[in-house]
Amino acid sequence: MSTAPARSFEPDVPRGTATIGKSVVIKGQILSKEDLVIDGMVEGTVEAQENRVTVGPNGRVVANIKARDVVVLGQLKGNIEASSRVDIRKGANVVGDIRYSKISIEEGADLRGSLEMIRTETKAAEPVAAAPKPPAEPVKPAQQTLGASAGSANAK
Repeated sequence: MSTAPARSFEPDVPRGTATIGKSVVIKGQILSKEDLVIDGMVEGTVEAQENRVTVGPNGRVVANIKARDVVVLGQLKGNIEASSRVDIRKGANVVGDIRYSKISIEEGADLRGSLEMIRTETKAAEPVAAAPKPPAEPVKPAQQTLGASAGSANAK
């Protein structure tokens, strides 16, 4: 009789974290619906758009990564696109361009590439930005008065 708890299987819901171990080499495309830890060698592309991808301290990745969150502790040569957050930790080596919403780069990390913030605009902010207010008429005379006042103060 088993004492292990029964697990329920839900195919569309991530159940945990997948790990690519130190001795594993993968060449090709990785699509993941759960968090992914890469501690081995990966060449190709990595996508986990609703989850986190972590390049472990032993990870050697030559691939573009698209994920919600990306954490790099090892070596990555490729572009990162993170809809939420990118963390580049001490000892990491990243060569590639990064698109992010939030980013953290620890002292001691090596980064060569460009950074581009992904701006998410809310629909409530769009009408305000789309309809700028025209300047009010009294603004110009107030500026002239201020200039004249400053001029007369200098003349005294």
